[in-house]
Amino acid sequence: MELKNGPIIFVVEDNLFYQHLVAKELESIGAELYFYTNGEACLRELHRSPSVIVMDYNLDGELNGLDTLQKVRSISPDVYAILFSSQKGLNTKDIFVKYGSFDFLEKNNLSFRILKQMVICAIEEPGLI
Repeated sequence: MELKNGPIIFVVEDNLFYQHLVAKELESIGAELYFYTNGEACLRELHRSPSVIVMDYNLDGELNGLDTLQKVRSISPDVYAILFSSQKGLNTKDIFVKYGSFDFLEKNNLSFRILKQMVICAIEEPGLI
């Protein structure tokens, strides 16, 4: 799905069901949405200059979300990155932040609306986040 004439948001998610849920939640904010199932494709498209990247940890391809995030940071250090994953662990958020994620959100039934608000804040008030 691709919308026209708004901020650019990359969604890097290999699960098509989750892609659909993210699309349904974000389509109303007027952004251009680009979906990728692996980190390699996301990295090839960074020339589009996304404002926000929403990324899962487990991805198709050779790069996981952390590997992809590290490479994104070396190319586009200012893009707002949200790790949106079902990864759980005592230090999960700390690990993701260490590797350059600005935010971590665990996937659950309520998190899609929270994700939308995080993306809106990142686009509208980038200095506040």
